Amino acid sequence: MKNDLIELSKSKMIPIKSIVGYSILAIISGMSGFAFITVINKVISMSINPEIPQNGNYLYMFIGAIVVFFITRRWLSGGVISLSQKIFCNMRKDVMKLVIKAPYRNLQESKDQIYATLTSDVHSITNASLSVITFFSSIILIIACFVYMAYLSLSLFGLSIGIIAIGVGIYLLRSRKSDKLLKQARELESDFMNTFNSIIDGAKEININLDKGFDIYNDKLVGIVDKGEKTYTKAFVHYVNSELVSQILFYGLITFVLIYSGSLLELPIDVIIGFVLILLYLLGPIVSVMTLMPSMNQAKVSLGKMNKLKNDLKQMEYNDGIEEKEKRKFHDFNVFGLRDYSFSYGKDKFSVGPINLNINRNDVIFIHGGNGAGKTTFINTVLRLYDLDKGNAYINDQVVSEEDIDGIKELFSPVFSDFYLFDDFYGIENVDIKKVNYFLRLFEMEEKVTLKDGKFSSIDLSTGQRKRLALISSLIEDRPILVLDEWAADQDPYFRHKFYTEIIPEIVREHDKTIIAITHDDKYYDQADRLLKMEYGTLVEFQKKELEPMFSPMSMG
Repeated sequence: MKNDLIELSKSKMIPIKSIVGYSILAIISGMSGFAFITVINKVISMSINPEIPQNGNYLYMFIGAIVVFFITRRWLSGGVISLSQKIFCNMRKDVMKLVIKAPYRNLQESKDQIYATLTSDVHSITNASLSVITFFSSIILIIACFVYMAYLSLSLFGLSIGIIAIGVGIYLLRSRKSDKLLKQARELESDFMNTFNSIIDGAKEININLDKGFDIYNDKLVGIVDKGEKTYTKAFVHYVNSELVSQILFYGLITFVLIYSGSLLELPIDVIIGFVLILLYLLGPIVSVMTLMPSMNQAKVSLGKMNKLKNDLKQMEYNDGIEEKEKRKFHDFNVFGLRDYSFSYGKDKFSVGPINLNINRNDVIFIHGGNGAGKTTFINTVLRLYDLDKGNAYINDQVVSEEDIDGIKELFSPVFSDFYLFDDFYGIENVDIKKVNYFLRLFEMEEKVTLKDGKFSSIDLSTGQRKRLALISSLIEDRPILVLDEWAADQDPYFRHKFYTEIIPEIVREHDKTIIAITHDDKYYDQADRLLKMEYGTLVEFQKKELEPMFSPMSMG
């Protein structure tokens, strides 16, 4: 756990200086409480033993201890609340920044682990950050009490240390099994998130056929949740049983000191009472330490999981973004070429390529093919969402070097079939309001949506209308190549016709765009400059003269 904490502190998720400062404050607060019990002990000794000189300053000592306790506890409480929230927010920001920079495919494979980390692990570590201060100050108080006990009676102190050591040993031995159970319970969190995501992602299918949902719930989700409940319960019950055994030994020690120490060890009554008072006061910090151990161990598991996730994300090939001056490096291309582009999901799994293709500026390219032919996979390789097994990209017949390859992404602005419509023009500086309004009119959305505070007034629209807004956002990005995956599938017949016959020609001609579109609208294939067909991962291009029979009146009638 120490190494995990060091790594997190280096990332500035856990501000170690703040924790040290608040720990010192907690010690002062705890020692003021210890001073209070010491003064009580002294006053009791004075009352019992008249030989002890009377001192009238104890009232001021009481008041001083109470004032110091109140002030330090108040500062500590506010500081700890602020610190815990800072740790919580820093952890989330740190992980999310890594997520943003991570490659798409790796991110999809790790999303369940990421969800579990951002929910369960972050909360565990945040709660433990509060416990660390209490845990540390309790240890200091225990040491202070030990010193005072040794001062009162070395013989009773030796006996007490022996009993306490036995109790701690029993607790540590029994807690090993609890630690293993906590690790098992944490593993179930990823399984729960995986099942939860299948319910959320498949919500439409489940809504149509509730039996699917109830099968997932009854056959999978309930089992995971119940197992998690039993595992967590078993782990914490082990901790509680260990704690109770230790407390019984402690109460036995107090009973022995109070009843037998006077006769066996010939100790005066004021020392016995003082020792018992210290033992009673010591019980609080000891119980506190034992109570905090489960959350500390749970945090240890979470720290390990979080650091593993961070290391996994860091080991991925990062996209740190492209400097502003480099963003338009390839925007003036005439020909964008692909040579021997190949990608495979793994050995003996589906693959695409090798593909050789030249995309000329202002081309309108339609790609069609059956389901599972590899169209979307091919597009993902072009967009560099998937890392190639082999192949090179060319700009104007010049190969793009490895150090510049991320700049290829700056050529494209896609609208995926499973698109996400953002509620603002993120990543676009100085949004051209006139241009947005122009496109709203072109896409016949001006009566549905306006610009409000620099963003769309509403995105609560039909799927087809939301796709129009997504394409408008892509156009405002002003990148040279638009990539559209089944964009027109959700448009009504009238607007689909307008899109192919009016909008595409206008944005190519007036806005200098190149278009790559996956489409099955064969009625409009004649609007393409080039038609490509994907068959089992291989791309085949039809010549224009081969397309003419497809669009003759007889073939279309």
